[in-house]
Amino acid sequence: MDRNAEGPRTGSLPDGEGRSRAVAEAVASVLRRRILDGVLEDGDTLPKQDVLLAEFRVGRTTLRQAMRILETEGLVTVRRGKIGGAVVHAPRPQDAAYMFGMVMHKRRVPLEDLSLALRSLEPVCVGLCARRPDRDRAVLPELEAVHDEMVRHLDDGAVYVRATRRFHEAIVRTCGNQTMQILLSAIEELWGRQEALWMSKGLRETGRTTRLAGALEHAQLIELIAAGDEVGAYRLAVRHLEGAHAFPLSTHGSHPVEAGERTSADKGTASAF
Repeated sequence: MDRNAEGPRTGSLPDGEGRSRAVAEAVASVLRRRILDGVLEDGDTLPKQDVLLAEFRVGRTTLRQAMRILETEGLVTVRRGKIGGAVVHAPRPQDAAYMFGMVMHKRRVPLEDLSLALRSLEPVCVGLCARRPDRDRAVLPELEAVHDEMVRHLDDGAVYVRATRRFHEAIVRTCGNQTMQILLSAIEELWGRQEALWMSKGLRETGRTTRLAGALEHAQLIELIAAGDEVGAYRLAVRHLEGAHAFPLSTHGSHPVEAGERTSADKGTASAF
């Protein structure tokens, strides 16, 4: 690996007490690059504190600052105790969703704005699924499995909603375009967070008749994707999402998007450094 590509060389970091945040950021930059380049994989553990101190020739305070930067970015979780150490996390769409959510929350972006973005982009993914020559293997089995779960839980609104969300996530995940997967996965995750907030605030569930209609449209989408009908699948997806979003938008459309709470898994534990 080209060491120069990582950032500052180990020996180039200045020494001395009261070092600035810029030094901590330089240390974090080197470690971040190793994570993003795959030198450190998801689930790996960073070297022990003493090893990092020796490598970067910095003090404990600076190393703690660097770890806090990486924790804030969601790239490491620092554990306490005998099995302490910093566990590496590969960046995920959920992390981007939370950041999107905070920006939108701050700007008071209404739910209808988020809905429009999702309704405009997800049908493109549906069309891409239908275009895939390997859709019989790479797309349909997953969609059919989730759809079967939806049908089994038509009488349980909460379970049905979660299965529906997984169906739409599966469409994005199997569309075959990585840029769309990353972008739409973040938007889908953020929309799902809004659904969870509505449910926690007592938003009434859709009735069984509405849920059945949604399941039938999902079945039609699967048929069009199986047939390779890219245009037909796209058009049905547009109509389906318009209908699916009409219910929450009727009561929550003007409400601002909320970032929600990060889980302990998202945030990691308090630093042991």
